[in-house]
This record gives sequence, C-alpha cells and structure tokens, in this order.
Amino acid sequence: MTDYNARNENDPLNRTLLSEAGLGPQEALDLTNCDKEPIHIPGFIQPHGVLLAVTQDNGSIIVQASRNTDSLLGLDAEALLGTPMAELVGDSQLAALLERSVNAKETADLQYIVLNIEVAGKITEFFSIIHESEGLMIVELEPASADESDSTNDFEWIRTFFGRIKNTANRIEASQVAAEQVKEMLGYDRVMIYEFDEQWNGKVIAEAKEAGLEPFLGHHYPASDIPKQARELYLRNWLRTIVDVHYVPVPIIPVLQPLTGKPLNLSLSILRSVSPLHIEYLQNMGVGATTTISLIHDNKLWGLVTCHHYSPKYVPHRVRNLCNFLGAFFSSELYQRQQLDTYQTELQMRNKAARIASAFSGNTSSFRIIEQLGEEKETLLTMMEASGAAVCYQDRLMLYGTTPAPGQVRELAGWLSGRAKDYTYSTSRLSLEYEAAKAYKDKASGVMYLALSPGQQNYMIWFRPEVVEIVDWAGDPAKAVIQENDGVRLSPRKSFEKWRQVVQSTSLPWKEQHLNILPQLQSILQGQTEHQLRQAEEQALQTARSLRHNEQRYLQLMELSPVAFFMITDERITYQNKQALALMEVEKEKTLIGKPFQNYVHTGFRAALQQYFLKLSRDSSQVITGSGQFLTADGNLLELNLTLASVFHGGKPSIMAVLSKESATDAKGGDYTSATSQLQSYLATDPLTDLPNRQAFMQELEQKWKDSLQEQHPLLILSIDIDNFHAYNAVHGLKGGDLCIQSVADAVNLIARQHGGFVARFSGAAFILTLSGTSGGEAEQLAEEIRKGVYDLQIPRDRYEEEGVVTVSIGGLLKLPLPADRPADYIAAAEKALHEAKTGGKNRVVLHP
Repeated sequence: MTDYNARNENDPLNRTLLSEAGLGPQEALDLTNCDKEPIHIPGFIQPHGVLLAVTQDNGSIIVQASRNTDSLLGLDAEALLGTPMAELVGDSQLAALLERSVNAKETADLQYIVLNIEVAGKITEFFSIIHESEGLMIVELEPASADESDSTNDFEWIRTFFGRIKNTANRIEASQVAAEQVKEMLGYDRVMIYEFDEQWNGKVIAEAKEAGLEPFLGHHYPASDIPKQARELYLRNWLRTIVDVHYVPVPIIPVLQPLTGKPLNLSLSILRSVSPLHIEYLQNMGVGATTTISLIHDNKLWGLVTCHHYSPKYVPHRVRNLCNFLGAFFSSELYQRQQLDTYQTELQMRNKAARIASAFSGNTSSFRIIEQLGEEKETLLTMMEASGAAVCYQDRLMLYGTTPAPGQVRELAGWLSGRAKDYTYSTSRLSLEYEAAKAYKDKASGVMYLALSPGQQNYMIWFRPEVVEIVDWAGDPAKAVIQENDGVRLSPRKSFEKWRQVVQSTSLPWKEQHLNILPQLQSILQGQTEHQLRQAEEQALQTARSLRHNEQRYLQLMELSPVAFFMITDERITYQNKQALALMEVEKEKTLIGKPFQNYVHTGFRAALQQYFLKLSRDSSQVITGSGQFLTADGNLLELNLTLASVFHGGKPSIMAVLSKESATDAKGGDYTSATSQLQSYLATDPLTDLPNRQAFMQELEQKWKDSLQEQHPLLILSIDIDNFHAYNAVHGLKGGDLCIQSVADAVNLIARQHGGFVARFSGAAFILTLSGTSGGEAEQLAEEIRKGVYDLQIPRDRYEEEGVVTVSIGGLLKLPLPADRPADYIAAAEKALHEAKTGGKNRVVLHP
C-alpha cells in the first residue's frame, strides 16, 4: 500500500481540537469555539446510505466502511474490511468505477454511477457517488428510490424557472421566484434565500413557505451561526441534505484511514454527518429535514438556499442534482441582476446629487440656497438612504429628518473635519470611534461627511441610526422552540439576540454607490472655493453653449460618417443616421427613434452591454471598444464591432454607439477606425477653443503626476481665469464672449507650448495648465508671460474702450508631489491662489511654492 502525501488536498480546515490519538475533541464544543469544530472529519455519516473507502492501487481493497453496511448491503462492516471491491460489485462494475475521474475539487465535479449489488440474494440498485479523499476512493451508496428515473417534470421545472426569473424586475423578485420554484421541486415546507453581508452576518431576503408557518423573511443572524469552516465546505460541497435531523450518526471503522493515520476527510462527502451544534439548532426550530444549496459567484460564497421540512424527508438524487444546477444558474443570474440594480440605483442617485449641487451652483443668494435645500429635503435624505442630514452654510445650521441636537452636530463636525481626507469622511461605527457619539448612537451610528468649503466651515453630514433600531423581527421569535434551562445553546431567538450584540453601535454600511457620488457633490466645494469669481449663471450658460457646440459636432460626425451611429438616451434610441437604418435593415420611411436599444441587442450580449454602460456612467472619459451580437429589425443576427462613448444629447447624459460589420483590419475598416478616432478626438477637446477639455487634462495630469513622483521633479499647476467675464458677456453678447475666449485660448496655448506646458479649457472662461520639471523662476516667468500676453491682445472691454482691456488672473502651485498627496489637492491649491489674485485686484499672478 503506497504512502500518501496530503499536500494536494484542499484541506484548509482546523484540526487543532483533535486529541493526539485523533479520536475526538480535546474540549467540549459550545458557542465560544464552534468556529474551530473539525466538521470535515466527523468520523460519522448519516444512516440513509453507506460509505466505503477503497484503495486506488492494484486490488482496490476496502479499508474503511460505515457500520450500517449490514442493514443496507447485508454484510457486516468488519467482514468487508480488507476485501477487494470486486467481490461486492463485480469486476465489470468495478472497472466502470475505476474509469471515472475521482479528482473532484467541489461537488460539481463528483462522479455518479448506478451499481447493482446483490443483497440477501436479490439484485438491488444503488445510486453511487465517488470521489477521492487523501489517496482513497470514497464510494457512497444510497438505495435508488422508486422515482429516481422519473424525469417527466424536469424540463417543465427548468423552463418555468428560467422564464419566471427572466421576467422579474429586480434581484429581490428574482430571489422570491427562486425560493418558490425550489419549494415546488423539493416539496419542502419552507425555502429561504439567505444572503451574507461583508462580516458574514446573514439575512433572509426571500421566503416561500406553507401557510401557517411563522415567517422568517427579514430575519438577521450572526456570522457565528455558519462558522468559517462551514462556509469553506459550502464552497466545495454545493448541496447538502439532512434526511432526518433526529438520525443516529453511523460511525466509520476503523477511525483512522491507513494512508494518513488521521480521521477520514469527508469534505466532499454527500453522507457526511452534521455538526451536533447545527443539529441542535435545527431541533430547537422544530425542523425535521433540510437541504442547503450554495450560492457562489467568482468562487465566493455570497448566500445560501436553505430548505426546511418539519418531518423527515428524502430527496432523490435526480431532484438534488437539478436543484444544484438551478442554484448555479441562479447565482450567476442574481449577480447580473445585482449589477443592473446597482447601475440603476447609481443613476438615480447621481440625478439627485445633481439637484442638490444645482441648489448651490444655480444661486448666488445664501437665503435662496437654504430655501431650495428645504424644498429638496427628501432628495437630500434618499440620495444617501439616510434618516437624517445636517447642512451648515454661511454659519447657518439646517437639520433634516432625525439627527443629533444642533450643539452635538457642531461638535461632531469639528471632529469629522479633523478626520476628513479630500474633504470627505464616512463610518458606520461612529460611537466606537468617537466617544461622544454614544449619547446619540440610536440616531447616528453611521455618518457621511462632505466639506463645502476649503476651511470646512460649510459642510453636509448624513446620518444613519443604529441598525438594531431599524430591523423588525418578522413574527414573534419567542414562539420558537427553546430548550429549557439552557442559556447557551442557539435557537432562532438566541441567534437574533447574538446578532444584535454583533451589530450594536453599527449602522447599515455606506455602499460604493454612495461614495461614488461624492465627487459629483464636491462640485459644490469647487464652487465655494472660487466663491463669487465665476457667477453661477455664467457657468450654466457657458456649459449649455459648450454642450450645444459638442452636440453640433457629434451630429455632423454622425450625418457625414459612412458607418452606423446611434444616440441612446435613457436606454432608448434618440438618433440614428442612414447607415444605422441600413445596417439594421429598417424599411424605408421608418425609424428606430424612441425604441429601446436593447430590442436590437441579442439576449446573450445584453448583460455585457449593460456592464459597458455602467462603466461609462462611472467614468465618462473613457471610450469602450469591443464586439457583440445584435439583431436587425427583422430579428436577424449580426456580429458587429462597436465603440461606445458617454456624451450629452438634448441636455441629458447619453451613449453614442458606433457599429460596423468590418473590423479595423478589413478593407472597409478604415471608415470604422476613422469614425472612432474622430469621436475620441471630439471627446478629448473643447469644441469652442479646440484645446484639450477638462477630462483630457485630468488624464494628462495623472500621467505627469506619476512621472514627477518617479523622477522627483516638481509639478506646476496654473489656474487662469478671464477677469470680469460675466460683465464682458453682458456688453458683447454670447458670440462676442466666444470670440474673446477663443482669442485668449490661442494666446495662452501659444505661450504654454513654447515652455512645454499642457493647457486645457477647464470651464467657462477658465483655463488650466500643468508643467513638470520646472523651477520657481521659470514658473513665475511663464505665468507672467501669459498674463502679459493676454493683456497685449488689447481686447477692449466695451465698444468705446472706456473700461480698459481684457485681462486674466493667475493662481499657481509649484511643488514636488508626495505619495500621500492627490492631484485634486494641487488643483484646489492653485484655485486658492487664483482667489488671492482676484481679491488682490485682478490682472495678477499669485504663485504658491
């Protein structure tokens, strides 16, 4: 018999509780150490089948067996030990067994085979599952049930499941449908979808049950209910069943397997006996049988389908395998649903953030800003899914919803400002970080902070309450069965109490979507940094004109292009060129405008396309290229190359799509490549000045930032703004204002290029420049040349030159970047220097070292 080295076995679980003899735990298991319980090596199985451990070398000798072989196979376990497997199943069936691959890493890899074994003189059919465990072939046998081959409902179940899931609107509806379908397939009394949070606490998000049963929907459970080693086994063993929770465990003899000298590793065993703690938990709930299906995505366990029956129940292998398959499909489908829900939620949040930001950017009166915030109270709260909010503006503190007292809020704001990084800070455990917050943790266990001015005198704070205060227990948990005189063991009620202890002083966590919209809200901070320098009306007007200029460029590109273009707004087609109609085989005089773009996307490519749209919503500067499957108006399949970009159309965020049958390497691919290149150029340049736009500048700055860090060169940022441009526009009109901006842009760009600088139009009448590797003297010379160069243009402020000429003010920062710094901080510092130049009399340069 060969020696076995277990280094290749996936065995991450803890053996430390085993005694030196390996026969059992050194200490009694209770709730304080159940996370160490060696549940993968219990030494026992459930009694509805038998287990045999067989060597894999010549002879295929049975070296371990469960004690119940006499009742199911008609042979004592002791009599089977040491005998060849062929004596039990015959040479031909043994050969069939040995032909199967036993190198399973998870239950999806397990091998199944039907074996005919003579029991008490009668041939009996057994359903056999085989896999390898530390050098031995494990053969598990269950008597084949009468309906094992009855698969008449399988197709209908699959068809119904797929159809119902696809027709649901969101992940919660999909989860409910999955619970209902699994309940119908298994015939269980209750089926729940159970989801983990980041700390492995669980929540029931969907439930299908028999009438009269206490609902568990919405229940919360602590991570200790399903300890770490159990979760690791759920990753490998995708489906687990307990036929009868009152079963008497069947021992495996001998206890130690011969190749390792340790208890048999049953990580992938279908019959493996269950933790006594888990059995007691189920018995306390009155459960008689269970089935558990793992929900896994990207090799991460995110939830479980947990099925309860209130009497013993055996589920045939055919139905178990079908549930396993549907569980795998549901895991993938729900992940896609979650991504789509996240995408939709983030779009809604961004719209709300834009409304809040507009209250600041669209008004110059602090009174009007406060008044408009009051009108947007619900928007302010729902945007962050908060129960309360505080806004301090111009030393006035406004409270909305449920919040701490005004004095507590001001003290908290001072503490938050000291913790803030890039003017923001968030936590879901405030009272554990800030002692004074314990007094109001029921109102503010979670906070998110955003400064609205560089000195942080103006700010926003959102509040969330302690989570145990907002979670309702569905039904009366006291009705659950609890063992008398036992203050330690788990029951549903005690589990909930333990969960309350785990999450006390904690709010629901701030999600990535909430953090993603903070940069959008930081536009308020930028506006406050510049204060009254750029009038809100002027900014809005210039932005609108810029958008119109861009739209004109895009429309011209689409009309003249020889390849297909679509404009998609709110997921509907709002524009298409002639080539798009021809590509989609649309009849003459007909249009696709107003129809959902998804109608012309093959179902197999829709999820991927939604992912592309989500990426563009998060980063509108990127251009996405790829290929996918589309449908013509008549439903014919098209394999197309595509380019996607985020643009504005009709004043709304939109997606421009370029579609082509030809790739860049085809003879006609030059048209597609040319159109894509032109689009990328438009996305990176300002339509009025042809300078790089803000997004292009930020990309250039990121690269220069990295280079300066690596080469230890100082980095220069200059913020350049036309003085009193609002008044200039009022005198000369919008067209005159455009000509002024163009003239200043040409002068600034010419001088910047002579010094090797990169300049962009940052907003309305503002430009920004960056240059690396320059000295303080050179930086001052460059800034002064730009100031003087604009002055020398002698652009009159009014038609009679009575008010002088157009000038610019310049603020700058020259500093060696540090790893802890951020580019946004340097821009803010340059803007602050610009503010000093403006308040110092305009037509000035202020450069900070």
